[in-house]
Amino acid sequence: LLSGESDPNNAILSINSGAGGTESQDWAQMLLRMYSRWAERNGYQVDILDVQYGEEAGIKSATLHILGDYAYGYLKAE
Repeated sequence: LLSGESDPNNAILSINSGAGGTESQDWAQMLLRMYSRWAERNGYQVDILDVQYGEEAGIKSATLHILGDYAYGYLKAE
């Protein structure tokens, strides 16, 4: 674990809602909140690079830049 060449780097995380309308957009927003809170609790800096909001609720997509030691190593399988 965490022995890969790229593991010590920062990470870019993309979240996209799937087919399913409002429910999938709601779920994508929950994932955005979950990953943001996880990163902050573990001492990482989170920059939201882009967010596309849904018409009624949730998000269509989001891109996060997670900065800190081994951010990529922990998130590469997500």
